[in-house]
Amino acid sequence: MRDFATRPGDHRFFSIMSILAAAVVVTGFSQTYPAMALRGGPGIPAIVHVHAAIFTCWLALFVAQTTLIGRGRVDLHRRIGVVGMVLATLMLIVGAATAIAVARLGHRGIPGVEFPDAAGFLLLNLESIVVFFALVLAGWYFRRSSPTHKRLMLMATVGGLMPPGIARLPLVSGHTPVIGATVMAFLLAGPAYDLVTRKRLHAAYGWSLLVAILAIPPLVGQVSATETWHRIASWLLQ
Repeated sequence: MRDFATRPGDHRFFSIMSILAAAVVVTGFSQTYPAMALRGGPGIPAIVHVHAAIFTCWLALFVAQTTLIGRGRVDLHRRIGVVGMVLATLMLIVGAATAIAVARLGHRGIPGVEFPDAAGFLLLNLESIVVFFALVLAGWYFRRSSPTHKRLMLMATVGGLMPPGIARLPLVSGHTPVIGATVMAFLLAGPAYDLVTRKRLHAAYGWSLLVAILAIPPLVGQVSATETWHRIASWLLQ
């Protein structure tokens, strides 16, 4: 894997991607969450607010971690990495609980990414958080291999957390083709960078893309329409 040894430009690329990811997610959710939080009322489960706080912490941590590497603070980056794994585990638990809570309220999706019933939106949310956690876990496992680690962490955030934010962006929300194209642009940014700088694709991107496909709405829609999933969803939503 000598071709993928860290180059000076890599720090700039991963830092920019982390900032863009955080900015897109925050901008997207700022279109809907503040109004919902101010409206308050018994119809909004408390877990939604916990979800917002924890996921925001991850975005801040992601930017901080890439910044530390760019400044050569690998020692501090590694120590904080333990906090990242704890946070990612909390996100898995809280994310799943939030998905179930909003499905119980009958939410079927957001403009441009809607399902015939709440069971479909439930599956999309569950698969997204599982994709995120699986890639973070893989990134932790390969933490001694910097090229593999940083690519897996990038894809975890881009593939698992960005799509809901992208789908809420101004001028993007409600337009399914635009949402899909924007998601794919971010998913392919890392692989494209490798192809431009190394003329090769790091294996971490290949595996990440295969995992991320599980949370693509058209595929989720096919699975969520099955009788098996409806039985599982009914049990989860009891």
